[in-house]
Amino acid sequence: MTTHVEDVITRVGLLVDGEVVAGGAGTYPVTNPARPSEVVLDAPSTSPAQLDLAVAAARRSQRGWASLAMDDRAARVAAAAGAGVAAVEELSLARLLTREHGKTHLEAVFDTATMAGMASAFAPLVAGALAPRDLGGGATRIEWVPHGVVAAILPFNWPVSVMANKVLPALLAGDTVVVKAPPTCPGTVLLVAAAMAAALPPGVLNVVNGPKAALGAALVGHPDVDMVSFTGGVGTGQAVMAAAAATTRPVVLELGGNDAAILAPDVRGDAALAERIVEAAFVTSGQVCMAIKRLYVHRDRLDETIDALAGRLAAEVVGDGLADGVTMGPVHTAAARDRVEGLVADAAALGAAVLHPGRVRDEDAGTGGYFVSPALVVAPPADSGIVRQEQFAPALPVIPYDDIDRAVDAANDTPYGLCASVWSNDDALAADVASRLSAGTVFVNAHGLSAIDMHAPMGGWKQSGFGVELGAEGMQAFARQRVRVRRPGPAEQAAAS
Repeated sequence: MTTHVEDVITRVGLLVDGEVVAGGAGTYPVTNPARPSEVVLDAPSTSPAQLDLAVAAARRSQRGWASLAMDDRAARVAAAAGAGVAAVEELSLARLLTREHGKTHLEAVFDTATMAGMASAFAPLVAGALAPRDLGGGATRIEWVPHGVVAAILPFNWPVSVMANKVLPALLAGDTVVVKAPPTCPGTVLLVAAAMAAALPPGVLNVVNGPKAALGAALVGHPDVDMVSFTGGVGTGQAVMAAAAATTRPVVLELGGNDAAILAPDVRGDAALAERIVEAAFVTSGQVCMAIKRLYVHRDRLDETIDALAGRLAAEVVGDGLADGVTMGPVHTAAARDRVEGLVADAAALGAAVLHPGRVRDEDAGTGGYFVSPALVVAPPADSGIVRQEQFAPALPVIPYDDIDRAVDAANDTPYGLCASVWSNDDALAADVASRLSAGTVFVNAHGLSAIDMHAPMGGWKQSGFGVELGAEGMQAFARQRVRVRRPGPAEQAAAS
């Protein structure tokens, strides 16, 4: 028997031209990863006609929005972000996000509460990054012009904060936006966006949603979309890039990663280190693109490091993210659970030792939820799936090395290049290793979400992405350059002669 929860879900609808509307293509069920028999909400599905209306509304409102002074836009964006955060608190949307996503309530609070701070940080970044620049005593001016209509396609893992990461700088730059919500957990995004839109002119922010890949393809290929910002998997990102190539529209792609972390020989495998590594590797049950996915440990430090990591993970309780004492929620889908369990089993069959120090809460053990006990996979073969692929789940391969140069080579031996890290007390060694790691962001003695500096650009190398987000460079991605060259007019020339 299925159950519906949260009265607030009755407010969930698509956002088109300033109005919350029912799905023109009906609804579909969104279920709780902790209890898959529980329908959290019947999510609205966008019809082709509604997609056209959303894009048309964004197109119609864009010129007026871009004509506002930067300070005026910044004030309105700040008000919209504040309205989104207020809706989170008023409607207990962090609880809804936990139910539809699976992440712990603490993580859901963080995901939904950062928008106002991001708006405050982004506004001066955009203003500075898009300021015009004069050359030749004013004869040549380089100016930044908004693209127009931006398509923003969101992932499931941190949906509200990623929405803010795309929507806020786009709006500040003078673009209007059509967001595609993550179909497996769209409710919180739709409700937050509706609150934001109430503080904006109609059509400036629109959100569509639907369970099929056809909606995203139609949005990316829509003739009135001018730029695409996508976060998600490599395969889908490649499809987005191919579709955008048909009209040569610009794209920013933040794709997957198989982040390596190298512990130098001088780093002790103690409890303090284990705390930081576990935070960086197992946040959101490992479902973070910039989480540590491979850990390289000097062989002389392997045993102590494994002991410390196992001791730390023994405190993890996997279960319903709203339950007291739960520190790690389920993975998001049954397919994700089955995939990581297969990767771990394959590594074990190839000779890796597998440790499961954490535990699934007794009350959740028989619910059919997508629970994965966090795993340490010790010394898997270099060509095993758990090493070569992005597991995107709470299973960490711990790989011994004898020579740090070989560890660097192994860390770089991947088609991914999002982030990497080196951990050492020797600054010179750390700087040398960092300079040789092939990734868009390289951390020293840190890794992942908690270490990101939003004032610096973040982008992947190789198959991990195209373009950058954050920083001045990421703000500039939502605009294009126009050069204006002025020479004296005929009257001026005649007077000068």
